[in-house]
Amino acid sequence: MKHGPIYHFPSADAALPLTISFIGINYCHADYSNVRNKSRITVIGYVLSGRGFAKIDQALYRPQKGDVFLLPAGRNHHVFADPEIEEPWSYIWLNIDGELALRLMDAYRLLDSGTVAGTSVEDLFERAIRMAESETAGQMLSELPVLFHQILIRLAAGNQKNGSAYSYEVRKIKQYLDNQIQCSFESDQLCKHVGLSYRQINRLFKKETDTTVYNYVLTKKIESARMMLIDTELTVNEISYRLGYSDPHYFSNLFKKRTGVSPSAYRLKQKDLH
Repeated sequence: MKHGPIYHFPSADAALPLTISFIGINYCHADYSNVRNKSRITVIGYVLSGRGFAKIDQALYRPQKGDVFLLPAGRNHHVFADPEIEEPWSYIWLNIDGELALRLMDAYRLLDSGTVAGTSVEDLFERAIRMAESETAGQMLSELPVLFHQILIRLAAGNQKNGSAYSYEVRKIKQYLDNQIQCSFESDQLCKHVGLSYRQINRLFKKETDTTVYNYVLTKKIESARMMLIDTELTVNEISYRLGYSDPHYFSNLFKKRTGVSPSAYRLKQKDLH
């Protein structure tokens, strides 16, 4: 569940390359969950407080206060609150129609970012809300696309300043890994996809992300396991298989090493909290 204002600006011209007809603020309850399969729209959100999850296809991100999450059209979206966080998750969101949104995000190397941390765009999102409260629908339809472009420019500039604008090769590696979280990791397939040796891939990946390919994959798999333990009735064995582990005992040991508790104990703890 959630609550918060929603503003709608209907457009009479469906042929426009970019329109933003819905914006709002979500104040999320602990059980908040929103799913869009093969989403028709692009969604961007600025986190005002707390921390939640944003899943794009198989890639899972954890946007928190000050972060922006970007969910491109044409992908599977799942946005949901983190039940372990006491502070309520809230964010300003924009729903964007049109192919131009994807082309702009790609041009600024943001299409596969998922989240951008430590941004300085809060004033732009807050301006959108102030505009929605005072301006006409016609004004909003012409001004919001400009504001969206300004947000992307500032996000890209922040990435470059922080050194987090990944190279083409690393973005390609991350995208491949994110889409393979529910598969067994095969380094030779990654090498074939990227066109580099595994040693080259790992060196390049660690240089730009400050973590190894193995650690990145394992972290993502553990995050997915946590969500399945909370949100589904799948057994630990079934979760293990879904994440590409043929040996549930090996998976359970990895999970305990990372979280401090076994998968079964983690599930029981979460049930007790709720």
